[in-house]
Amino acid sequence: MSKKNAAVSLKDLVYRGIIEQICTGALPPRSVITEKQMIETFGVSKSPVREALIQLCAENVLESMPRYGYQIIPVTAKDVQDLTELRLYLEVSSLHKVLENITPAQLEELRAQNERRHQNEESKTVWTAWNNNRDFHMQLISYAGNTQVTLALNRALTTYRRAYAMAYVSQREQMTAIHSGVLHDMVVNALEEHDLTAARNALGKDIGAVEMDWLG
Repeated sequence: MSKKNAAVSLKDLVYRGIIEQICTGALPPRSVITEKQMIETFGVSKSPVREALIQLCAENVLESMPRYGYQIIPVTAKDVQDLTELRLYLEVSSLHKVLENITPAQLEELRAQNERRHQNEESKTVWTAWNNNRDFHMQLISYAGNTQVTLALNRALTTYRRAYAMAYVSQREQMTAIHSGVLHDMVVNALEEHDLTAARNALGKDIGAVEMDWLG
């Protein structure tokens, strides 16, 4: 591995580690972190830590406070509402293209993914639940065949993941993950039956469930 690739890998390690700590509540919203603190936490040099912090600032996860540190920007209820609206535009509006393009083999891929989720129900954590949820939505939207929509959804889900985890950390009992598997099955069944209205209704309920959990 070249020095350049090694540096990139270390930056990604720090980036993922900070995101994880924010999502689990180890780093609360509006708390401040420093380069020195992150160097000690991850046991790496200044360069990959600085690169990770710059990326997190560009993604509005952190706000730079010169000569002081980096403050963690909270995800607000308005953020969740706006992201829910964006997801409805992106995903529900793309379902007609999904229905036009999807093949029997792709329907089986979605169904198999849902089945794996049901089989792992007992050992599920908030992260496995979210990963299953995210993977389903990303796979489904990919069948619409619009690369820009897929990329936009991927960016939206980066922030949505934080909102989901924060709802869990704050001990809200009715998490989206409890319901999403059933709704995912309903989406697949509706697509198989070429029922666009039913598919849109089920997908809309699934997307809106995170906002309902967040707002209580």
